Amino acid sequence: MRNFVEETKLIDVCIGLVSDALGFPWTLREKTLPLDAAFGLRAAREITAGEPMPPFDRSLRDGYALRSGATAGAYPGSPSFLRIVGDISMGETPGFEISGDMAASIATGGMLPQGADAVVMIEDAEESGGWLEVRRAVSRGENMVFEGEERRMGDVLVQRGDVIECARAGMLAAFGFPDVPVADVTVGVFSTGDEIVPADASPAPRGCVRDSNSHMLCALCARYGFGFKSYGIVEDSLDNLRRAAETAASECDVILLSGGSSVGTRDHTAAVVESLSDTGLLVRGINMVPGKPTIIGGSVRSKKLVAGLPGHPASCVVAAVFVILPLMMRMIGARKIFPGMYLRLPLAFDVHGRTGPDEFVPARIESGRIRPLAAKSGYVSALSEADGFIRMRPDVETLRKGDSAEIWIW
Repeated sequence: MRNFVEETKLIDVCIGLVSDALGFPWTLREKTLPLDAAFGLRAAREITAGEPMPPFDRSLRDGYALRSGATAGAYPGSPSFLRIVGDISMGETPGFEISGDMAASIATGGMLPQGADAVVMIEDAEESGGWLEVRRAVSRGENMVFEGEERRMGDVLVQRGDVIECARAGMLAAFGFPDVPVADVTVGVFSTGDEIVPADASPAPRGCVRDSNSHMLCALCARYGFGFKSYGIVEDSLDNLRRAAETAASECDVILLSGGSSVGTRDHTAAVVESLSDTGLLVRGINMVPGKPTIIGGSVRSKKLVAGLPGHPASCVVAAVFVILPLMMRMIGARKIFPGMYLRLPLAFDVHGRTGPDEFVPARIESGRIRPLAAKSGYVSALSEADGFIRMRPDVETLRKGDSAEIWIW
């Protein structure tokens, strides 16, 4: 096998090796969707501001637009007196300028007239007979935002690979983007193993288990902004796996095979992954627990990423979250490659591990502390109770109660 990795390497090394060998990031297909339909997907390219934000000097308070210098030294015992020269209506451009001792009433969000550089709040002033008594001095820019203060024309609003979530959707709408170019990436998912039966098997035959991995992988893809297509369960034979993988490769950009990646005469995943890879098999085994028997290859020519993931559910999820998703992020050129959120918090209990590999332990956050959950690689239910995974680095053997530990919220 060409480029075969005989000795398992650490996660970051494997991610770098595959990314370099396949020439990430790739130029991928994109599609333009209405903003609301793009929610949860990833931007195909950088989006920049075509106008400043705000597009005009804008009030942040109900009050009076004026020149800040006209209020210098003002306080309740010695107020400043300004002439009221207008009333600014919402949604209109003022037809006058402010100079000297002039002021104009304005509502929150209103456009400041030329010459005004501050707003005094309504509670700090009082009108009387066309005059405004200002009882508090304001400085330049107070209670207002200047044109372009938040964003200038040409500023980057969304980076390539960013998820179009609620805040970005609102920002894009505010800047006049009713449509968004998103990465048109599809992940093909199927499970293999003679002991695997569909989720609707009732009862499951003795000696068999229902397929949970393909559903978890599809859910992960959807959660992190990638399209997916499930090909169900494929019989664990070389011909069947190869046919299914070739079909998936003709329709998808990433192909994930769950199961059949451990050593055994019935395990054909490595041969299938290599058959779809013009680079040869790049990775067979990663120095991580669980998830070690992960196989990765790919094709530079046809732009395909192919991976075989362990069959045990916890192993499958750990490999997908900490290896496959980061590779997909690099593939599309995202600036943040690890999904979820990283925190450091004290441990509620001891965690025992071993030096050498990266180890991942399902955990829950309770009262600001990390509580590790008992789980083996074949467990399913522990994942549903976990907020994320404790990551124990290769040089860490044991973490004690109260120690600061890193938890990855996925």
